[in-house]
Amino acid sequence: MAAPSLPADRGTRTFRMYSALTFAFAWVPVMYTHFTVTRGWSPDEYASLWSTYYLAMVACELPWGWLADRIGRRPVLVAGPLVLGAAFVLLGRAQSLAGAHLLMAVVGGAHALISGADSAWLYDHVTAAGRPADTFREESLAHRWRLFGVCVLDVVGGCVAFWLGTPAAFELAAGVMVVSALLAARLPEERAANGRPKPSVTAARAALGAPGVPWVLGWFVAVFVLLRMGFQLYQPTLLAAGATDLRLHGLVLGGLNLAAGLSVYVVLRVFGALGERRTAGFVLLLLAVSFAGLSAAPGWLVPGLFVLQQVAFGFLQPVGRTSLNQRIRAGERASLLSAQSLLARLAFATVLFAVPWDAAFTVRLPVTYLVLAGVALLAAVLAMTLHPEHRTRLESALRG
Repeated sequence: MAAPSLPADRGTRTFRMYSALTFAFAWVPVMYTHFTVTRGWSPDEYASLWSTYYLAMVACELPWGWLADRIGRRPVLVAGPLVLGAAFVLLGRAQSLAGAHLLMAVVGGAHALISGADSAWLYDHVTAAGRPADTFREESLAHRWRLFGVCVLDVVGGCVAFWLGTPAAFELAAGVMVVSALLAARLPEERAANGRPKPSVTAARAALGAPGVPWVLGWFVAVFVLLRMGFQLYQPTLLAAGATDLRLHGLVLGGLNLAAGLSVYVVLRVFGALGERRTAGFVLLLLAVSFAGLSAAPGWLVPGLFVLQQVAFGFLQPVGRTSLNQRIRAGERASLLSAQSLLARLAFATVLFAVPWDAAFTVRLPVTYLVLAGVALLAAVLAMTLHPEHRTRLESALRG
């Protein structure tokens, strides 16, 4: 039998509240409208802003991950939201495309500060507290809080943008970032279970080739890119269906994150029943079905097909992060988690550069969805075929 879960301590409770706020960007539900309608930029120019964001994250992921391993995770978890908040205020007011690119680069760099360091702090904190069997559960709970926080801020952001204009949603998000930084400052000093060795480039490189690590990274990258593609298509799909009310956009995206948060309740159960290999295939098949349906679905079915993507999103962080965490040492944890994030964002930035978005977001939207469905199906087959056939420690703990 698996060991029973122990009660959460103050640190993990604070971390859940931090997760609920730090990723709740209230301007996201109206971002496409803000940049293409309020500012008048083309879909290609809009996509180029996100390319800048992801490339900045790629450039900063490993340096910030190394820094978090070197000086500790809490300082970067405080600094990240503060820089994000300042950038949000300026980004909402930016009038020139060049200025918006610069600020999106700052947002990407600041986001990289907390990418990986958050999961590394949580994993080390839980294992040092004598609860190694609870790492998957705590990662899932933090992810659930994150999604519920995004849900609330999506709805509020859409309403604020409708009543006060889209720049006001950016300012709302900035205020939330200040609160999340205050929560990060209340996190306990981390303490690795057996002491944390100093980070080493050689050791980190060796960890990338450890058994199962390349597979975890490949699966995470595939799911991340497909989910981000679907996410970028939400607003264009709603606009194509005639839904222009920004309050509705906020409600739809908020409802989708609520669905993702609720799906996290079953992640642990599904993983325990199916194991790592079949869970990986299941997540990619959900995406394939969603994209195939959206290529020809009537308007009333669109939200339900969006929900399938959000269910898949509910699995991404708990499975991808915990599966990697259990295969690497504490001294390379933040660095390797940052590398995971780096690879995923680099792949997506490449896609953003390669696709003619003026057509893909508009007249060729059904074709875009069909291509994504085919890629998701191929990725599912590869994930199932290439999975290293062994039982992970996580599976052993869940199945007893």
